[in-house]
Amino acid sequence: MQEFRRFVRGPVGKVLLAAIILPFVISGFYGYFTGGGSGDVVAEVEGTEINRNVVNQRVERVREMLRQQSPDMNPALLDSFVRPEMVLEGLVNEQLILAAAAEADMTFSEKQVAADIHEVPLFQEDGKFSRNRFERELRSRGMSPQGYIRGLRQDMVKEQFRSGFMVTDFALPSELNEQRRLGEQVRDIRFAQLDLNALRQQFDVSDEEVAAYYEENQGEFMRPEEFRISYVQLNAGDYADQVTVSDEDVTAEYEVRRAIMEESSGGTARHVAHIMVELNDERDLDAAKARAAEAAKALAGGESFADVAARYSDDPGSADNGGDLGVVSEGTLPEEMESAIATLEPGQVSEPVVTDSGVHLIKVTEVAEKRELPSLADLSDQIRADLKRARAEAMLNEDVAQLEELLYEHSDLAEPAQQVGAQVEQSDWVALSALPSPLNNPQVQQALNSDQVRKDGHNSDLIELGQGQYLAVRIAEEKPAEPMPLEEVAFSIRERLKGEKAADKVQELSAQAETKLEEGATLGEIAALFGVEVEEQEGLQRGGAEPSMEVVNSAFSQPRPQGDKGSAVELTRTGNGSLVAFQVTRVEDGNAEPLSDAQQQAALRELANIEGQRNFRQVVAMLREQGDVELFPGRLSPNADDSQ
Repeated sequence: MQEFRRFVRGPVGKVLLAAIILPFVISGFYGYFTGGGSGDVVAEVEGTEINRNVVNQRVERVREMLRQQSPDMNPALLDSFVRPEMVLEGLVNEQLILAAAAEADMTFSEKQVAADIHEVPLFQEDGKFSRNRFERELRSRGMSPQGYIRGLRQDMVKEQFRSGFMVTDFALPSELNEQRRLGEQVRDIRFAQLDLNALRQQFDVSDEEVAAYYEENQGEFMRPEEFRISYVQLNAGDYADQVTVSDEDVTAEYEVRRAIMEESSGGTARHVAHIMVELNDERDLDAAKARAAEAAKALAGGESFADVAARYSDDPGSADNGGDLGVVSEGTLPEEMESAIATLEPGQVSEPVVTDSGVHLIKVTEVAEKRELPSLADLSDQIRADLKRARAEAMLNEDVAQLEELLYEHSDLAEPAQQVGAQVEQSDWVALSALPSPLNNPQVQQALNSDQVRKDGHNSDLIELGQGQYLAVRIAEEKPAEPMPLEEVAFSIRERLKGEKAADKVQELSAQAETKLEEGATLGEIAALFGVEVEEQEGLQRGGAEPSMEVVNSAFSQPRPQGDKGSAVELTRTGNGSLVAFQVTRVEDGNAEPLSDAQQQAALRELANIEGQRNFRQVVAMLREQGDVELFPGRLSPNADDSQ
């Protein structure tokens, strides 16, 4: 079993799994942001349009995700790797899956989505769902709750469709046995290796050859262009010393906090749950009251409030969570509900309460003790620190807004920096790929490579590096690329020429070896031609790397040897250019040790999962072949002709 797992998780298995999974990792990522957007139509899939703006937004989100994972990645390389054409292909596949799922009447209700959202830690405070935090987190990502829920529902439907193929696949014991026989198979080989790195040391390269190569290929030996970067930065910490808070300020803030507490029911709060029967086009007030009466009867019969809420409540945000509304204070709920809540004791359920949204049964699960505001002496230090931080942030925000405008209005950084009381700093000569602190940031590198800064010589936009940290840059001086002195690159040129001579020798010996093998030469004779000894390697496994991955793969592609003489001698090249002659001397099939029932079932599940992934890829390929898809890749560019 261990050998079978090694095969599945080896290099070949990993490549296969990556090929299977990657398109749907990307597709799932897009699912949270589908819909909306304007711009030219770049594709039509089963009657649904995909707009250029939507593609561009996905491109930027994928690039930003990769920047966070690899901060040192060259922006130009990142742009070439994540291309709009690639993103569009992912969106098309996603839309085809959604269309196929809709045709199969697959759906995922808002109530199911709401239950999942309540379990997301990002949207929780003190271990419970917070609507305010939910909306705040979405706003920070430029999303609306409706758009997020719509995207999440689409993702769930896609997962339903995918699972219909993935979880229904299976593997037979006979298939597993064959996989084990091949996957756990081991082979022994004899081989002779002509090592390119060892061979190169046999060659000499003259100074004249080095100089000639340097002259003919000088473009390869250039020192990269370097820059002096001017920059101005604003940090929240720099404002702390500029802020003063008097005792009178502390006292005034204390009084404000005390007044707020007194206004919120004297600090009293109640933990509330409810069952809401909604008023809608299909249910009038009388029908709602009748359904609420059914729920009340179920409660009176001994059913738990949570079970009744799950069955009767139309509030998707609380029905599957026991009807829980959390801790509420005065002013947070409709007046009718607050009046009823004020009369309830913990554990008591109200009579039906009518509001504009429907009919409610309300339960107070807990009444918090009335809170008393600590004394001024106890809160003084905290209030002073809060005021200093708030005032420092206000000063910072004011300077940030002013600096953003000044950067556009001036041709250098001196005047903008002076206006906000900052200093213009300058780096030493640096390459843009090796920026020092605080410039070693992907956003700064991207700004310095932009046309605005690099080509036009303007100030950059103000860049937010982190909480309370801002930076603007411009290129002060530029030093063009220049040839590196011969003495700095002579060694690398000499080694390169040795390698070329060694590669030519390997090619020559390879041709001679092929001729000898056609004439019936033995492995020993080929080893003599290479000037090396014959070696042996026992117990080769699929996906192994010794003596090299290429030799192992080639050895497992050879037929089983007949008799004791071994297979025919084969030649193969390794990744570093070395030449290997080998023959297979022994093959031992896997599946020698029987599996326990538990191991057998686990292996069958794993094999079925791999087969399910393969089948689902075929389904997507079929959808793409048979689907109504029209692409307009020429419109992906913002300057594209609309007629394309």
